[in-house]
Amino acid sequence: MALKGLHMRRIHGPRPALPIFLILAALLALPLILDACGGYGGGSSSGGGSGTTPCGGSYAPCPAPTVTLTAPASGATVSGTVALTATATANATYGLTITEVEFMVDGTTVGTVMTSPYTFNWNSTTVANGMHSVTATAVDSVNGTATSPAVTITVQNPAGAAAVMDPAQIFPAPDSRASGKAQLTARADTGEVSGSVSLQGFTASAVTINEGFAGSSGAALLALTPRAAGGADWQVPARTVFTAEQLTALMQGRLYVIATSAAHPGGEVRGQLAPDNIKVSFSPLAAVPAAVELGLTAQGVAATTLDTAAGTLTIQVNSSGVDDAMAAQAGSAGVTLALVKDSVAMGHWSAELAHLGAGDVAGLEAGRWSVSVATPTAPDGALRGEIRAEPPARSE
Repeated sequence: MALKGLHMRRIHGPRPALPIFLILAALLALPLILDACGGYGGGSSSGGGSGTTPCGGSYAPCPAPTVTLTAPASGATVSGTVALTATATANATYGLTITEVEFMVDGTTVGTVMTSPYTFNWNSTTVANGMHSVTATAVDSVNGTATSPAVTITVQNPAGAAAVMDPAQIFPAPDSRASGKAQLTARADTGEVSGSVSLQGFTASAVTINEGFAGSSGAALLALTPRAAGGADWQVPARTVFTAEQLTALMQGRLYVIATSAAHPGGEVRGQLAPDNIKVSFSPLAAVPAAVELGLTAQGVAATTLDTAAGTLTIQVNSSGVDDAMAAQAGSAGVTLALVKDSVAMGHWSAELAHLGAGDVAGLEAGRWSVSVATPTAPDGALRGEIRAEPPARSE
């Protein structure tokens, strides 16, 4: 009986306490239990009590948004301001919304729109003419993202070129204090050209656009027309169209504007039309001291045209007093560019569209290049000058 009583006390006596490790495990599991029920802040329950199915957190990932670039169309040719347009949607089942659409050109963000309609006006002149890739990326309210398929477009903005005109760009320079400015715009797709010239200090008898690098002369391609009597303002005739070759010449810096007058029929002022990729400079050449001691009274000008886009250099040297010159060259330490003598104008030497390495271009822009002209009496150079890194100051 004693044994039986003891057995009964074990059955009906007090329950032993739970081990402490079980209590800790239950507390650690509580957030996960609440999250799975949608009631813990760690999950992304977009329903907000509205009855929608939560997503994110410990649930399955929220569905990604969708985005489509609707403009411009693939293969389109654009210019100027271009409307980049996209449609974007987030998954409404989960209460998600689109917070922004980001537009990219060649992988670089150009604009962001926060509200529909998703359109951004992009300035296409900020990129070079040619083919470019456009995409749109949508971001939703839980930072889900989607990027549209790329659309390839062609940018063809007008090629613009400007020129400051003065007598110094003519060799030999006329005795004149006249000046002028020229502006030219050409469409790469159609060749359509417009532009104007404004002159000061003289009355022009004719204004033409000619083909030739700075320091050289070429045939007239186009005659401008005066806006009014007096010859101060001239314009490109309406519906003027350049050929592909003339457009190429413009982009190479191979076109110039020249204005003639009754006093100076060979030209009173001239200006080289230079797009943004072209740097034109004029550098004076003078007889070296040893040549002066020999009685040489020579002078000259070196006109340089640097195409920073193509990495090419054109040098035109005009000189006087060294008609017996036997060689001419340009360069710096480690690089020498031989110049070719003109068969007609004995004082004219040149090299056109010579390709330079990056280091050579840097040296030229830093002012480390020079030009020299050698004669039989001064084989090491009778005429010499440093090439200016920047164009000389000119009258306005």
